[in-house]
Amino acid sequence: MKGLMRAFTPLAIVLLACLGAPAAAQTFGPPIEGLCLLSRSAAISASRAGQSMQGQLRQLQSSLSSELEQRSAALQQQRSALEARRSATAPIEYQRQQAALEQQLRALDQEQNGRFIIAQQRGQQQIDQALNTALGRVVSGRSCAVVMERDNSYGWNNAMDITPAVAREMDGILQAVDLG
Repeated sequence: MKGLMRAFTPLAIVLLACLGAPAAAQTFGPPIEGLCLLSRSAAISASRAGQSMQGQLRQLQSSLSSELEQRSAALQQQRSALEARRSATAPIEYQRQQAALEQQLRALDQEQNGRFIIAQQRGQQQIDQALNTALGRVVSGRSCAVVMERDNSYGWNNAMDITPAVAREMDGILQAVDLG
């Protein structure tokens, strides 16, 4: 059994190394005239506007989290004060005040989430408009009869990939988003 294990060990190492290694980029066959591929997410990520939106959303999330922590801390202090007065407060009044504090915490959290979602939607609308305009220009310039999502393909000929061209075109249309 030990001899068998020693024989399989080098094979197992080679197989594990192959599985862990990233796949090399391949070009599949000749380009198909009129068929274009686009990775929507890659075009947005590569564009200045997409990077601007991600940076602004990170800043907004940090700011909202900080604000939430501060306001939550104040509510937690009120909760601690209520807890300290628990024996001097009627049970029904204690429960009412405790429920009111819980409701304020939930409302605060929902308000912060709502502000983030609204800002994200504003930015996404601007990105979508720029992407649609850029895509229209590139599709016309490349005479694409069909545009398919590249990320759903197993492989492609890079000559059919319009993602970099769309990202460059987006940079000319929109440099940064305004989340305000």
